[in-house]
Amino acid sequence: MESGDAARELIVLGLLRRAPMSAYSVDRTLRNHASLYRPFKQGNTYHFVDALAAEGFLKARSAAAKRGPNKTKNVFRLSASGEARFHALLAATLEDVQASDAALETALVLLGQLPRGEAAALLKRRLKALADHEARLHRLWGDVRRRQGAASFASSHHVQRLKAERRFTEDAVARLKDARWSPEWSENDGTITEPSRAL
Repeated sequence: MESGDAARELIVLGLLRRAPMSAYSVDRTLRNHASLYRPFKQGNTYHFVDALAAEGFLKARSAAAKRGPNKTKNVFRLSASGEARFHALLAATLEDVQASDAALETALVLLGQLPRGEAAALLKRRLKALADHEARLHRLWGDVRRRQGAASFASSHHVQRLKAERRFTEDAVARLKDARWSPEWSENDGTITEPSRAL
């Protein structure tokens, strides 16, 4: 699997982790949420799902097809290695301080598939990655307010985004620790076919 497909791979594994689906259903779900997924490499979903199965991340079983020219279809679910891959990709995305907004937002939604304590632990790892990156930038740039010219805009923007991201993540961890916030939290974050829901 190409490294550029990691965000797309996380989405597909997250979908199939919720419920077994055919490649057609995965493709339809991705298209229904196209506004969220558009920054990701699209390509052929059927080929992509087959490639994940070939790598051992998915298991397939045959089921009767309700439509189309074939009498049967493959229904995919995560294998044990697919489960491990899902967790690794989710953690890597959350720890990547330069992940795209769409990749990060997808990872944040997929936190709803984890126990609350695990979700909080992953966000704490993100907090550390953000703090480490902020310290690294300070070593490289010093006080960004003292930089001159247009470079000051770019460096200030980067630092301010990091600070805002750190505040958001601190708030998310605090909410996860607060039993009164979203007490119905469960490892099943809801149906993916309901039209009013965005993944």
